[in-house]
Amino acid sequence: MPAWKNAERTAIGLTLLLTAMAAFAQTGGFRVSELDIRVADQLVLADARIDYALSATATEALENGVALVIAQRLRLQTARWWWGDAVVVSQQRRYRLQYHAISRRYVLTRLESGESRSYRSLDALLLRLGRVEAWPVVRLDRLDTDTDYRLRLDTGLEVDELPRLLRMVAWINPEWQLRSEPRYRALSP
Repeated sequence: MPAWKNAERTAIGLTLLLTAMAAFAQTGGFRVSELDIRVADQLVLADARIDYALSATATEALENGVALVIAQRLRLQTARWWWGDAVVVSQQRRYRLQYHAISRRYVLTRLESGESRSYRSLDALLLRLGRVEAWPVVRLDRLDTDTDYRLRLDTGLEVDELPRLLRMVAWINPEWQLRSEPRYRALSP
């Protein structure tokens, strides 16, 4: 009889685990799929492709008038053996996503410049947001030729930019924890 109870507990545990994994798969997520470096006119430029998939909860909030802020963070680092990596350059781009119910259009605004553009669908907006082209990182003459550098790119939804009541729920709800793992690319000047 004890062996039967152990098998039953194992089956229940596996069922709960599979249910949790299925729920996690439906929550959406961000992923940096490509990160490339090129040099043009003595300037190091970064190009990237980011796959954005909003969770059902975030999409529903967006379509009900809640603006979402997404940040893309780029860092140029050097490795240190005795401590964390040294940051040479740190930059970020922040974007606000909004839905205008009257025009039925999605609006993407770059917060640093105020430049905005509207899209007919959320998929088109997320596709455009995921194309990072010619992001200036650093002038080549500022880099030491004897040092190996590493470019790091990650992105995430800024939960702290949500309205206060929603922010409290978003801190603990996994459907609001939308961020990518960092992607790295080696750079040797």
